[in-house]
Amino acid sequence: MKRIEKIGDWLSNIFLPHSNDTIKVVVLCIVTATTFWFFNALNDNYSTRISYPIKFTYSDSSLVVVEELPKKVSINVSGGGWNLLRKTFWFTITPVEVPLEDPVNQNYILGNSLYTLIADQMNEIQLNFVENDTLRIEIDSIRTANSKLLLDSTKFSLADGYRIISPIKKSHDSAAFSGPERFINKVPNELSIEIKEENISSNYSEDIYLPTFGSSLVNRNPVEITVSFEVAKFIQQELMLPFEKINLPEDSNSYMFSDSLARISFKIQENLAGNFNLDSIQLVVDFKQISASDSITKPILASVPSQLKDLDIKIDSIQYQYIRE
Repeated sequence: MKRIEKIGDWLSNIFLPHSNDTIKVVVLCIVTATTFWFFNALNDNYSTRISYPIKFTYSDSSLVVVEELPKKVSINVSGGGWNLLRKTFWFTITPVEVPLEDPVNQNYILGNSLYTLIADQMNEIQLNFVENDTLRIEIDSIRTANSKLLLDSTKFSLADGYRIISPIKKSHDSAAFSGPERFINKVPNELSIEIKEENISSNYSEDIYLPTFGSSLVNRNPVEITVSFEVAKFIQQELMLPFEKINLPEDSNSYMFSDSLARISFKIQENLAGNFNLDSIQLVVDFKQISASDSITKPILASVPSQLKDLDIKIDSIQYQYIRE
């Protein structure tokens, strides 16, 4: 009783420091009554819901948990107030061990199947039923897969007029992926590396992270690869150049050409424009490839400087007439 009085004095000094003795007595009575009611109520029996800890166990160490397993199950119990209070607040409860015989193929557990396991560990209180219908289980085998790393330069986004002028380098040619089998099954034998940067107009060198195929549990080796290449701007140029006649027939004078020059157009690296010898471009008309019955021919390239890209060179056709003597 003295302890209760001390508690009442302490509370009244905190909340009613300037109150008179009458108010202090009222507060003390309320605290005393509440305390008696609380301790008396704990002697009755109750039914309530509590969270009970569980722990899943399995023997195969080559497995991985894909989604966090449930750590508690909701149960309905009956018992004395003191016992329920101890189970709920005051003591650490040893988790119920739930063994899994086939964790990879066992996707769930029915809540009522845990009744016996939990009831066997309980004393002083009565388990009425397990409230959870099902508990989800996401466990998978660990698998490893290797993938060849590829780069498709046709999918690179270059700025207008820019082209790749060097070999495309990557720091690794292959990668290993390890993790839950359901995600590793998505790893292809050949993995195309994507470059997300757009309108590239300068030399490129970046670290690109390899995908995880939908899960942070997938380990990659390496985690990233370095991709690099050089680019340059190309411009369009046109020239009018003379052409040489080769393999002349005896009646070559009967062939009258409309022009002595042919138009040639090409693309060249901007910083190399004008830095080549025009004489190194040689156009020829081969009489073995034309006949008197035709009227148009196209000169061919006999030689071309290395600065010009063959696939970008276009030569206009020229007209001629065959005049019989």
